[in-house]
Amino acid sequence: MQPLLSLLERVGQVFVDPWLVVDKNGQVVEMNRHYHALFPRNVARKLRGSACCQHLKLGTCEQECLARRCLRDQAHGAVRYDEIPARFESDGDQPSRRFIVSAVPLAAADDAEPEGVLILLRDVSDQADVQRKYQDVLASEAREKEKLRAELSRKTKELMDANQSLNRMQQELMAFKKGLLG
Repeated sequence: MQPLLSLLERVGQVFVDPWLVVDKNGQVVEMNRHYHALFPRNVARKLRGSACCQHLKLGTCEQECLARRCLRDQAHGAVRYDEIPARFESDGDQPSRRFIVSAVPLAAADDAEPEGVLILLRDVSDQADVQRKYQDVLASEAREKEKLRAELSRKTKELMDANQSLNRMQQELMAFKKGLLG
């Protein structure tokens, strides 16, 4: 596992997203500073050696740990989940955040038994919130537009009815004028 970790440490320096490596036992063995920065300092100090789901509970891990699933289904290789909810143990009652999560088994060779799992995380909470708010605004505007369309239709009908009444009165007035003058 150490050669894989050494390689990952060198390559992982260019990753802008948080990542961590979990061993076969589900223990965090390596992470980058971005993953470390997701947590308060008192929690971040305890990450290495802790269970992968102890401090960050991913929505996909409710039935089975993502790392274990990835190791078990190694024939399928990497897995990716979009906008899954995640809760930080340290956040308490804070709303869950949304992540894009990718996981891939780590093995020294293609035919070798995986020694761990690399998990990549991308926090898309802000983008998801903006997208949700945008969808809410679009729905609200569509309702308002439909309301205005109905109001316009009602006012147009009233105007048409008033116009017909006016035409009828003008015809009656013309008939009355002809009767007087006539």
